[in-house]
Amino acid sequence: MAVWELSFSIQEFVFDFTIIGALLIAGTVARARLTWLQRYLIPSNLVAGFAGLIIGPELLGWIDFEPERMGVYVYHLLALTFIGVGLRHTGGRSVGAIHIGFIKVLTYILQALIGIGVALLFLWLISPELVPAVGMLLPLGFGMGPGIAFSIGKSWEAYGFPEAASIGLTLAAIGFIVAYFTGMFVVNRGIRLGQTAHVSKSRARAIETGVVGSEDAAVGSRLTFYSGAIDTLSFHFALIGAIYLLSYGVTVALAKGMTFVGLEAELPTLWSLNFVVANLTALAVRKTMDWRGYARVLDEGTVNRLTGFLADLLVTSAIMAISLGIAWHYLGPIVVMSGLGALATYYAVKWGMSRGFEAYQFERTVGLYAEQTGTISSGLALIRVTDPEFVTPVAQDQVLGSGAALAIGFPLLLVINLPLARYSGQLEGYGVVAALLVIYLIVVFGLWTLFRKRSLRPAGETSSSGPVRPSG
Repeated sequence: MAVWELSFSIQEFVFDFTIIGALLIAGTVARARLTWLQRYLIPSNLVAGFAGLIIGPELLGWIDFEPERMGVYVYHLLALTFIGVGLRHTGGRSVGAIHIGFIKVLTYILQALIGIGVALLFLWLISPELVPAVGMLLPLGFGMGPGIAFSIGKSWEAYGFPEAASIGLTLAAIGFIVAYFTGMFVVNRGIRLGQTAHVSKSRARAIETGVVGSEDAAVGSRLTFYSGAIDTLSFHFALIGAIYLLSYGVTVALAKGMTFVGLEAELPTLWSLNFVVANLTALAVRKTMDWRGYARVLDEGTVNRLTGFLADLLVTSAIMAISLGIAWHYLGPIVVMSGLGALATYYAVKWGMSRGFEAYQFERTVGLYAEQTGTISSGLALIRVTDPEFVTPVAQDQVLGSGAALAIGFPLLLVINLPLARYSGQLEGYGVVAALLVIYLIVVFGLWTLFRKRSLRPAGETSSSGPVRPSG
């Protein structure tokens, strides 16, 4: 709840927005002109965030902003982005997306086990004062992204770990670097070896520069309202705001209910999962609009544009909210976790794709590896290198797989809070969580095995996802 209670002036808010806007423009220009940014497909929001971090109060001091305020923006932008995701039309059931969801969750668990193991080794051998909970930030920063890492890390302040949010953002920033630089290395190597048949060695200029020429400009959204009554963009923006207000009311009601039954200690966890409540509320609103026939007023292009806008602000703000002093203090475990986490993630994803799919294994591996170290945008960027026109089902399965992963992996968001929320940071709590994670890993793998057996098709029959491999 502390994030909701932080107050600042409208002047500070407008100043922050103008700074972020200027940085995004500068990042876009840099992407359009600098070859090395084009080579690795570094997005403008990432360039903007690191530029803000460098020229901000943490380093050069050329611009003045409060990293704490940036953290508040991250918290709220995460929920607003998930509302945009919830309002999208998801289409029918995708077998490939469910496989992706299982692989994502298995990777989350593996990252969590690696993080806890590294943190405990540093605690016992090098840094006796280290808070072992730092290890549980690896799947949040790498696998789930900066917004979730900050939101859950921020809730740990109430349990005596005030640096958690900044460390989570640091791991997320490193994850972005890993996703693009190592991901592009894998992509280029795969192209040289002929592992993908959907891309030539020369990519479209628009993909490299990030700027689409007038002759290739696509329609991004369509009008669903007469502008003399209300602008279509205004309605969609208002709907997102109204859903956020509704989700806030739901969260307040849940908090009062938990207080009534004596679960006050769990309130920080509830407020850290604000984005989940927002997403579920948006899904309920979308389903209701579909049911009542009102979904015709929603334009998918406008929803996508608003979601992308919010995500760009989220990533830029997240990197600018990093505290370099805290990151330096935890440099050792951060570097080791990031290195081992990147290697384990790549090979886990590659193994999972070989078990779950016959078709497009290389494209799927590259895309999901980039997402599991960065965000969904990172994954789609690398998929587009191997599949420029999205002619394969890889991108669609990966986007839909995020919803499946949220459903399958939700218990993980609760389990990682146990050492601080239930065991007051005692080592016993980390042992319990490690054991629960191993059990969780076995259960998820078992469920995935059953699903793969049920989704097997007769020889020669294919789907949009490609035939599924046997489990043996």
